[in-house]
Amino acid sequence: MRSIFACLVTLVTAAGCAHPDNPGPELTITPSDPSGTVAITGPTNFSAVISNTTAEETVTWTVSGGGTISSTTGLHTVFQPALGLMPAAATLTAATADGLTATVSISSGPAVITSDTIPNLLAPVTVLTDAQDIPHIRCATKIDCLAVQGYIHARDRFFMMDFLRHVARANLAELIGVDGVSQDVQIRTLFVTRSGQRIEDALSANSDPAIKALLDAYTGGVNAYLAYLRAHPSDMPGEYKQLPFPITAADIGQWSDEDTFAMARLQQFQLSETLSEETGFATFAQAFGPTTARFRAWIRSAAPAGEQAHTLSATAHTGVVARSAGAPATNLAALGDGLAKLDAKLVALRDRLRPYDASVGSNNWVISSAMSATHQAMVANDPHLSLQYPPLFHLAVMTSALAADHLDLAGGAFPGIPGALVGRGQHVGWGVTVVGYDVTDVYQEVLSACAPAGCVSYNGVPEPLIVVPQTFLVRTAAGLVNANTIQGVSVPAAVLIAPHHGPIIQLISPGVALSVRWTGQEGNTQDLRGILGLNTATDVDSAIASLKDFATGAQNFVLADDQGHIAYDPHALVPVRNFADPLQTAGNPQAPWFPLKGYDGSAEWGPTGTDCASAGATAVPATCWIADNLLPQGKDPAKGYFMTANADPTANGVTDGNSPLSPANQPYLSFDWDDSTGFRATRIQERIEAAIATNGSVSEADMESIQSDHVSRPGKFFATYIAGLPTASDTANLTAAKAILATWSADGWDCPSGLTGSDPNNSGIDTSGTVVDDSAGCFLFHAFLRDLFTNVFTDDLKVVGQGVNQLQAMKAMMYMLTPDGAGDQDFCGTANGAGAVTPKTCASQVVTALAQAYAQVAGSYGSVSSQWKWGKVHTMQPVPLLALITTNYEPGPYARPGGAFTVDVGTPSTASAGLKFPFGSSGNVRHISVMNPTTPVTKMQLPGPEKDGPVLFGGPDLLGQWVLNKYFDFAIGTQVDAVTVSTQTFTAH
Repeated sequence: MRSIFACLVTLVTAAGCAHPDNPGPELTITPSDPSGTVAITGPTNFSAVISNTTAEETVTWTVSGGGTISSTTGLHTVFQPALGLMPAAATLTAATADGLTATVSISSGPAVITSDTIPNLLAPVTVLTDAQDIPHIRCATKIDCLAVQGYIHARDRFFMMDFLRHVARANLAELIGVDGVSQDVQIRTLFVTRSGQRIEDALSANSDPAIKALLDAYTGGVNAYLAYLRAHPSDMPGEYKQLPFPITAADIGQWSDEDTFAMARLQQFQLSETLSEETGFATFAQAFGPTTARFRAWIRSAAPAGEQAHTLSATAHTGVVARSAGAPATNLAALGDGLAKLDAKLVALRDRLRPYDASVGSNNWVISSAMSATHQAMVANDPHLSLQYPPLFHLAVMTSALAADHLDLAGGAFPGIPGALVGRGQHVGWGVTVVGYDVTDVYQEVLSACAPAGCVSYNGVPEPLIVVPQTFLVRTAAGLVNANTIQGVSVPAAVLIAPHHGPIIQLISPGVALSVRWTGQEGNTQDLRGILGLNTATDVDSAIASLKDFATGAQNFVLADDQGHIAYDPHALVPVRNFADPLQTAGNPQAPWFPLKGYDGSAEWGPTGTDCASAGATAVPATCWIADNLLPQGKDPAKGYFMTANADPTANGVTDGNSPLSPANQPYLSFDWDDSTGFRATRIQERIEAAIATNGSVSEADMESIQSDHVSRPGKFFATYIAGLPTASDTANLTAAKAILATWSADGWDCPSGLTGSDPNNSGIDTSGTVVDDSAGCFLFHAFLRDLFTNVFTDDLKVVGQGVNQLQAMKAMMYMLTPDGAGDQDFCGTANGAGAVTPKTCASQVVTALAQAYAQVAGSYGSVSSQWKWGKVHTMQPVPLLALITTNYEPGPYARPGGAFTVDVGTPSTASAGLKFPFGSSGNVRHISVMNPTTPVTKMQLPGPEKDGPVLFGGPDLLGQWVLNKYFDFAIGTQVDAVTVSTQTFTAH
């Protein structure tokens, strides 16, 4: 009787009930638990076992109640729990065609990770990790939160931290060998104060004591992990194994506060210096002269006509375009070929620090509660940097139990720097993009002989150069050795400093040199205090107050709080340059975007031109910097939003007239900002205004749609121009090309990938809507644009040893094709050598490039444009942080939509050959927050894993989501309780 009852109730059943002495076929699942539900903590392999039969059976798998399975057929499947904790048990079922079935109930819960210790913690700290591998740090006080953040940064990304501190502290050669020497020499030269102190040492010594205590805690957390690593050398990050010479855990030095300050300053340098721009402008002017058509076309501050949306404009703004941007005051001829040599070195440094054509492209905007569909203020941001593997940002949540801390922070930080640069706090959300203030000047110095290393003339008086001795070490197979002992390596014995300006960066001749002054060389700024204050701000007003400490690497901070207010604040140290003000220089100002006169005191910072240049000073008066009320800023505008995209933010568009020296009531701020094309700013404004016009408000879905927008505004300009060209002499190729662009224009200049997936080689064709035509139009446009820029500019720029800068080429070409630039078309002629030029119009160059591009694409993909799939050639592939690291650290490539200067940035490199259009930089996070005070909503994307490791190591596929523009819900505060996959506790002992 018992066996018959068991036959009726068992979860393992057959088509009929076999005799107990002769059991029939049975199907079971392992693992299983006869007493109830199988509890798991992550992906788990389940197997089907068929017994009492020799027949081959096909097993099919189904799941209900949550979670996914890796395969629906076969003897094995991997069950992946739903994100976080499943609210109820899932049911996994296996079945065969003959009617055998088996089921198992599955529940998932967080795994408990072994506790760890961090010396000096004040109380235990709990870390909950969610399904994206994001740590949620819960602490009693914020100092403990930062200590644990330091530990986790080191655990997840230490090779990145170690590499970047070696770069920032100019001892990269100690990590990678002789290939790092030239970069070390340049960083050692640039990263000193005017008194000769290393910047990171000065910043650490002058740090606010309260902030220093927080940073000490962060450093302690990093070093706690390094202690673990030394005790467990098998856990060394895999990148170390690919370095030229063995690096062991014992070789890794302790982390220091100075490491963090150096990394922060390096990042600020990358985002603010204009050294290579100024030497490039000067080299160009030296070759072509400041009164030529080429000069007027190439050295421009104004955005193209029609692309002049500005952050602080009350309405859509259209400026005027003037003819000249101002000429250099310095005698460039006296600099000889030393100027070009310096330019080449600086370009090489820029390319090493911002590799793979890391062109501009950050976007952010905030919507007021009055214009928000949810009646809550909203913020969106996608800061644009090189796409690297692992990504540059690391996401975390930190929550302090101490109410006075105001710490409930969710966002992204650069590992090695505490807090968050992008994200939201307890009450304020924010976004960042680079402003592009001009905070760098190059000075021509006059040298003379004197002890010990020479003198520099200042106001006609010789003053001794400051001498800072240097030693450069290089890692070799024998260990660290002095660079001077390596054959073929030459390093300077000292950095020389012109005390009123800064380090000497190029010796032109025995009597002439160039020095540089950059606001980042000030050693007493409190930038970290500004960021940590922003992280804990209670409203936009307190956020703005905190940002007064953010001095270098200026960011367009857009702010939204949970009271419904929005604000815009791009505070930074911007020099007062009265020498650039026509009203104070008898109408003969010096242009700061060229080398300045350093020898006669005529181009000094500050209101009098002398009070900010005291020799060797570590601090300068506040009057040296433009007052806050003269910098762009705003709160709660009537239009209901602020948007930035690296363009001119001012209300009156100070660069629109192409002469940015002191417009009415405005000091000189910048020559051309960080992206003066204005394409993205104008498109974002257009999309926001369209949403308001259609629905009366902007929704969270609108924010996502704008962030993924890939309409080409430069495509609109050129396609419209081409449509207006005469057709009488068109060839068959031109007729076909114009027809493709006409169709593209009718559809709105969109740039989809044209593929159904992200694999550029194996994805199907997307035939929905107008995708086929738009993909072809975008493909043809970019092929045309590259050919046009190459044909028009390469021959001229070769004269000065420069490549085609895409931002300058775009502005120059659009200028020359408009009536204002009709007389300045010399670039469009073709150089024939020995100074000879064949005159050509820019219109004829457009026609030539279009025919050339059509022939190229048709020759490779056929004349049927429906086969021209943009995503097959427009690809992104994150690169390792260090070019030496290649094995298993290069995911992709991935097909992507977008293109040159689209909002969803995918600007192809101009250096790529053939019909390949890869891009190497884009949004390093995509962040959207709705600032609801009771139920906050945050969406996030990250282009890679939280934890460093080889590609496809089995963690969450955040990169795959990013490629497809898919957001995940970023849990805030107690929201993580429902989605925790593991927990860990940190204690002091």
